[in-house]
Amino acid sequence: MDKSFKTRSFKFVYWIMLILLVGDTLDTIYRTVTGFFGEGTTFPGSDVVVQPTTTDMVVFLIIMIGVIYGIYLLYNLKKAGGYWVVGSNIVFIIYASIFGPIAEVGFSTVLPIIALYFAIYIILAICVPWFYSEKFD
Repeated sequence: MDKSFKTRSFKFVYWIMLILLVGDTLDTIYRTVTGFFGEGTTFPGSDVVVQPTTTDMVVFLIIMIGVIYGIYLLYNLKKAGGYWVVGSNIVFIIYASIFGPIAEVGFSTVLPIIALYFAIYIILAICVPWFYSEKFD
């Protein structure tokens, strides 16, 4: 009996999803921490340099714990992990837009890159588990 494309593609798509989410998370942590101790950091695809404060870093670390927990849940085939990843990022964007570094430069300045990243996050963290719903709890 022949397996369907959906069944055959699961492992590949699953691992690509995890690798991209982990890679982006590690890159974000690295850029933010080095920016905090250095001359600031930029948003990928943007020339805007922001300097995180100590409060920004505390909130960022709490948010990153939520993102990492979401990736862990996705690794364990739990659909809720995607909501943790996207939800944590939404909370951070709200914080950064009102109190944090985005408030200084203006939300419209970074809106295109944020929209692109959220589209990618939604595809990876929410759409993939929905598509393979028989594999995820």
